[in-house]
Amino acid sequence: MKPHVPLLIYLLLIVVAVAFPQYAKTVATIAFFMALGQAVNIFVGLTGYVDFGYVAFLAMGAYGLGVVVYYWPQLGMLALPLGVLLGVAMAASLAMAVGAIALRLRGAYFAIATIGVNEGIKHLIVGANLWGGGAGLILGTSMFRAFGRDAALWLANVGSTVLILATGLLAVVAMYLIQASRAGYALAAIRQDEDAAKAMGINPTKYKLLAFTTSASLSGLLGAAYYPLGNMQVFPENVFFIEYILDGLAVMFIGGAGTVTGPIIGGLVYILARDLVGSFLPGMQVLAIAALLMLIVILLPRGVVGTLRQHLPPGVREWLP
Repeated sequence: MKPHVPLLIYLLLIVVAVAFPQYAKTVATIAFFMALGQAVNIFVGLTGYVDFGYVAFLAMGAYGLGVVVYYWPQLGMLALPLGVLLGVAMAASLAMAVGAIALRLRGAYFAIATIGVNEGIKHLIVGANLWGGGAGLILGTSMFRAFGRDAALWLANVGSTVLILATGLLAVVAMYLIQASRAGYALAAIRQDEDAAKAMGINPTKYKLLAFTTSASLSGLLGAAYYPLGNMQVFPENVFFIEYILDGLAVMFIGGAGTVTGPIIGGLVYILARDLVGSFLPGMQVLAIAALLMLIVILLPRGVVGTLRQHLPPGVREWLP
């Protein structure tokens, strides 16, 4: 299989964001939900486990970059790569710590175990007054000092969009590498029957933790690109916004869980449906998306891409991995 459609979509969006900066923020919104669905898909789609802790990984990525820029603007342009690396490392470390314990649970028990992660870390940051506490981090002045005014504005508009798109591209590559490796076959076996996989000599916790940490790392990178870089601020109420968990799951299921192209198509459908409903029925977006998701699950249980792949000839099917 070759990632034709994912690559074409991302290359087109990168060209639009760079060539037409006035549309960069629109592209960033679309790309954010696409990448969020892809990050969720790498764990949920490959293992069948439902995780409600993704917002914490987004937040760790956001705080990683935000803290470096806010407290050490004297680093200049070096603050950007160091902050991004710190955010990804924080998200990956949290995933390994949580996953080492929670991934020994199954099904609803695992889902319940991850619910408190988001709120627990949020209240820790606010209650202990870490990294600005409840007041958050306002990064405009620090970004101007670190990068210069023009560069900071370009990074907030175009640079953040390109980094979000790069996150999506990395998710495509990660999905391919996992599926084509021994880990992909192990995860497929675990998804079908974990007890049988264990009897065959597969270590379920090891492979689930690999997918979990990969997914969390991409979420951390996405959080760094979207909040501190794109919005020049990090507020607990925003980065720990619980609805992003449901958004990621909705995007994945609409497009097709376990597919590479599914979350990309799901993100496009999700944004289009949300904006259309918001234009004609303001305030009804959540209800409409819930109804759309139920219809997709009932009528297209494999999602849009999964269903299309069933009816396309093999030569064309390769374009929708």
